[in-house]
Amino acid sequence: MGTLIRNIRPIGPSTSTINLRFEGSRITSLSTSELAAQDGDIVLDGSEKLATSGFINAHTHLAMVLFRGLADDVPLQVWLEEHVWPIERQLQPEDVYWCTLLGIAEGVRSGTTAFIDMYFHCDQVARAVEESGVRALLSYGMIAPSLEDRGTSELETSKALIKQWHGHADGRIRVALSPHTVYTCGEDVWRKAIELAHEFDVPLHTHVSETRFEVEDWKAKTGTTPVKYLHSIEAFSVPMLAAHCVHVNEDDIAILADHSVTVAHCPKSNAKLGSGIAPVPAMKQAGVCVAIGTDGAASNNRLDMVEELRATWMLQRAHHEDPMCLSSQEAVAMAVGAARGILGLPENGLSEGVPADLVLFDTDRIHTTPPHNAAAMLAYAANSGDVTDVYVDGQALLKGGELRTIDEERVKSEVRRLLHRIKNR
Repeated sequence: MGTLIRNIRPIGPSTSTINLRFEGSRITSLSTSELAAQDGDIVLDGSEKLATSGFINAHTHLAMVLFRGLADDVPLQVWLEEHVWPIERQLQPEDVYWCTLLGIAEGVRSGTTAFIDMYFHCDQVARAVEESGVRALLSYGMIAPSLEDRGTSELETSKALIKQWHGHADGRIRVALSPHTVYTCGEDVWRKAIELAHEFDVPLHTHVSETRFEVEDWKAKTGTTPVKYLHSIEAFSVPMLAAHCVHVNEDDIAILADHSVTVAHCPKSNAKLGSGIAPVPAMKQAGVCVAIGTDGAASNNRLDMVEELRATWMLQRAHHEDPMCLSSQEAVAMAVGAARGILGLPENGLSEGVPADLVLFDTDRIHTTPPHNAAAMLAYAANSGDVTDVYVDGQALLKGGELRTIDEERVKSEVRRLLHRIKNR
């Protein structure tokens, strides 16, 4: 039994509608011509619906929804050291499970089908991913000055995560290795992580050149930039997801472009924390693969990829004083397509034979009428409330605006309960 959706409009300049059928986890047919329903098919009318492959949140810390609004309007280091880390030390594994489910629910409601996540108690993160039906690249954020000082144990934790979860849930769960940053992990830890990434054929996921202070401090200590340092230790010899890359120069960008690096641009988080505006046009022009992520809700307050892609083009156009900077089509492609490679997904998300990860938007709204250009509508006018249906591997996670795999009322209740416990400890 499959599902046939008729008369949906894909992202692109054409106003033509398509008919799409998926069975099991794969798209089996896609055509502008009429498709006949097969015996047992569920047939849906997609008129007034916009279809896209799902958003990929290219960098986040899902469980950090717990810190949403906890410490706003403070510098990054103050936020981390005085507010976030003290509470994180109190979190139990089950807490991370409930907070991750809350973050996933928010993401699904805004059309996100895949998350690239870095956190701890990762077994619980994986449990939430498996149960909710989303797709994810998970990693344990390692912090270790040297192999002798926590490094060996941190790497063992990451190895255990790979062995247990990489390829799990019918391939929906993949695992990366995550030395947190160049300044929180010693060189011997980095080199061992790179070695293990080759051994297990997994990517690396790390934070790179997020703040001006980080880059200047690293240059003062080492004489080089974080990107050049990573290049010198051959960190780019495996695929890497490099989060932020706000303060990268021309030489850094050339290095990123010459290697299998996917940059996760997090515009709202970088703006909120005063970190700056990443040189996205320069990176894209050089050939760097630039995707979009929200970062954690603690530094963004939302896990809404519609908002994030809008912030992407808006900040760049304002910064460069150029209304042609990042077209709507480019912004949407960054949100839905750019991180597919690091997730091991086919390049084109809406084509025959690929996983049925699909999002439908209702375009019959005041703010989306008239529906001239689909990409422009999504980038400039739509909001997350327009998402009606979300499928991953052909399973409906959101149907008619209702979550199907997550009990959101219970999840909200559990998160409120654990926050009360921590605050009153």
